[in-house]
Amino acid sequence: MSETNSTLNEQIKIKKSFVNTTAGDQPTAPANPNYELIDRLIVFYTGIDFAHEVADAKREFFDEAGVMDEENIFFEMRVTQFLEWYLFSRPLITNLKTPSQSAVTETKISKTDLEVIQFQNLAQLKHSLFEFQKIRGDDVFIKDLFTGEKILIQKSPIQIGFSREEIFDARLFLDGDQYQFTRAFAFHPVEATNYILSEIKKVQRADFVLQDVLMLRLLKMRYKYEQYRHLKLEDVYTNERKVRF
Repeated sequence: MSETNSTLNEQIKIKKSFVNTTAGDQPTAPANPNYELIDRLIVFYTGIDFAHEVADAKREFFDEAGVMDEENIFFEMRVTQFLEWYLFSRPLITNLKTPSQSAVTETKISKTDLEVIQFQNLAQLKHSLFEFQKIRGDDVFIKDLFTGEKILIQKSPIQIGFSREEIFDARLFLDGDQYQFTRAFAFHPVEATNYILSEIKKVQRADFVLQDVLMLRLLKMRYKYEQYRHLKLEDVYTNERKVRF
C-alpha cells in the first residue's frame, strides 16, 4: 500500500472513530442530526464489506491530481470531499446506486420513522456549482449556476469564506423545508470563472450525471492548481492537455 493511500485510510479511520464515540466524548459534534446521519453512512459504507468499493473510489477520485500531503492545510477538506463524493455521487458497482440511495432501503442500517425521511432527503440532495450573493444576518444567499435558482440557506452555521468572485462547489440537503450545506466545499480561483461558466453552458440542459462529471473534473483541476503552483492557471483549467502530470 502506498504512503498516500495509507494516510487517506488513516484519515477515514479517524473520522469513523470520531463518529463511534459517545456523545459525551464529542464536544465538537455537529448539532444538525443530518450530519450525524452522514457520519453513519461513512461508517457503514467504508466498512469491510465495501473495502473494494472504497479502493476503486479512491483510484477514481484521486486519479491525475493525486492525494496531497497530510500536512497540507487543505488535506482534511480533501478527505471530506472524497467521502461526500463517494456517498452521494458515485454509484456502487453492486447495484448502480449511490451509498446514500442504497441506505434508504438497507435493512442493516437501523432507522426511526423520522430518519427514513432524513435518509431520503440525503439521497436526493442538491450538488451544484454556486455563486455567492450575500449574507444577511445568519442567512446565506446563493445562486445555482446550472439552473439559475436562487437559494436561501437560513441560519447557516457556515458564513465565512465566501466571495462573490469565486464559484464554489457544494452540496445541499433539505432540513425540513429549508436547505443546509453539507461539510464539503471547493472554491475555484477567480481567474477560472470564465472557463467554468463556458463549461457549465455545455451541460446546462444535460442530465445531472454529466453535470456531476464536470464538477469532478473541475475539482481535480482545483487540486492540480493547488499542487503545482508554478503552473499558469490557464494550463490547468483547460480542455487541452498542456501539461503532463
